[in-house]
Amino acid sequence: MTTKNMTSRHGAGRTRLLVGILSLVVLLSACAGLPTGDTVEPGLPVQGAPIQEVQALPVGPEEDASPDQIVASFLLASGSFADDHEVARTFLTDDLARQWRPTSQVLVYDGEPELTVVDGSTVRAEVTVRGAVDEDGYLVEEPRGTAQTHQFTMEQVGGQWRISSFPDNYGVWLSETTFELRYGSYAIHYVTPDSGLLVPDIRWFPRGDGLPTSLATAQIGPVPDYLAGAASTGISEDLHLVASAVPVDPATGTATVELRGLSLGNSAVQQKELFAQFAQTLKQAPGVNSVLIRGAGRPLQVEGVDNPIADVAATGFEDAEWVIPYGLLRSRVDLIPVMPQHYQLQDNRAVDPESLPSIPIRWQDVATDAEVREFAGISTVGGDELWRWKGGTENTMGGIGTELTAPTFDRSGALWLAGRATTGPRVWVIARSEPLSRAVARPMEAPWLDENQTVTDFRVAADDQRALIVLQDRDTQETQVGITGIIRGKDGQPTALTEPYQVAPTLTSVTSAVWASQTELFVLGRQAQDTTDRPFRVHIGGWLEPLRLVSEATDVRAVPSDDSSALLVLSEQGRIYTQDRNDWGIGRNGDDLIIPGT
Repeated sequence: MTTKNMTSRHGAGRTRLLVGILSLVVLLSACAGLPTGDTVEPGLPVQGAPIQEVQALPVGPEEDASPDQIVASFLLASGSFADDHEVARTFLTDDLARQWRPTSQVLVYDGEPELTVVDGSTVRAEVTVRGAVDEDGYLVEEPRGTAQTHQFTMEQVGGQWRISSFPDNYGVWLSETTFELRYGSYAIHYVTPDSGLLVPDIRWFPRGDGLPTSLATAQIGPVPDYLAGAASTGISEDLHLVASAVPVDPATGTATVELRGLSLGNSAVQQKELFAQFAQTLKQAPGVNSVLIRGAGRPLQVEGVDNPIADVAATGFEDAEWVIPYGLLRSRVDLIPVMPQHYQLQDNRAVDPESLPSIPIRWQDVATDAEVREFAGISTVGGDELWRWKGGTENTMGGIGTELTAPTFDRSGALWLAGRATTGPRVWVIARSEPLSRAVARPMEAPWLDENQTVTDFRVAADDQRALIVLQDRDTQETQVGITGIIRGKDGQPTALTEPYQVAPTLTSVTSAVWASQTELFVLGRQAQDTTDRPFRVHIGGWLEPLRLVSEATDVRAVPSDDSSALLVLSEQGRIYTQDRNDWGIGRNGDDLIIPGT
């Protein structure tokens, strides 16, 4: 969608479209899935129990309506997803009505779009954009106050004005309130065959009875670029949905995925991947308790897996998760075991502090593995040395690079850190199986890294196939937060990183970033309007959620969980703040808080 500067307000017939009208409650029918073809498809059959909502029926064109009135009424009518936008199409010329794909892109706006007639047959629309969802369901947020100007071309049909041409990439426009009511975020799942884990990819789809079809259609698609080589799919490229629909039995809650294609899995492992992906994804739809997978007109048979499948664990695949045994409060050189979920960070007396190393103050950004058996940190002065401790043995590694980030341990036997080499930014991995004195930091292949960038944060996810990466431009100081895929060789060793999928694009700077769950980050940073750092919850693939300010905040920590992550903020005064409902309270004083395995 082309973005233009807002032009001066002039011309005849200007109309303001009230956003409140678009927030009328309308019924989403089964045709609300994201289409992928170029032609208008008929509505899908009703699947499952219908959603009982009040339906506001849209009204067709009024006789002798002006061009701006036609556009205003069209935007109102297209906010209803009923009957494949049948009424909204009556505002269009016949050719445009046949070509229109309403959810090829969803523009989410704030405030009231303003319509102005220019040149007699053109309606200019000035709109404040919050974000947009593309045809594949990916949402991109825009900074608050982003203004765009678009044009609708009009022509007369039988003496009445009709819309003959849309703005570029036009799909449908929804107010922020209406979008939140009509759309939801859901995970499409991919797999890591060697570790038996599911990797989520967040998209947005219309709620309602068409949701299972939308989810299944997206699941059939290829692995997204940022996960290519890091995760895989058991669903072959030639597979398609029969009748492009996934019906749901309201009595049993069983969604039926009827597939057609040349290959339904070349091995039992691939078939289990297919079962795991469809089941984990479709069970997010309300009312779906199990998934029946059929091919060539009959249920697929996979040894050890029921069909319909209700328990994804039967496939051997599961969601990755962090297991946090306890936290470590650092007070100068000492480490104190604490309960990181407790609002006061109480001591964990089940752990003997004597088993923990004493860490000289020359080392900062200290990390430990999930088993609390190894430690690593970066030199306070210079930031160009890596300190490691294992089983009472210490070692210092120099010559890796400069501006080193906090190290991070994965669950596959590697230690990661990033920084700058003489030729530009780098990400290194160290095999923890090697003796400390002979360990080597190997750079990852990442040709997409720009030599003028600095990696300021790098944290591996619980699935060991993705990592949070923060990049900063050395000239402009502009910051990007991304999710990169970790590509591994046949021996399981990391070899390369994929070009990141950018998240939280409205952040202009980031001071600290960590994982809060498999689909959320916790970040300390700023948006354009901020004058000081503040904490944010980053919903990957969703909206940025600002949290209450913490005075002189310096770092963030999280105890990752898919249920209720504990979020913590460190301050310049040596105070560690914990969440208390929607506010922050001082949990304890300390120099740092180490969360194992994050």
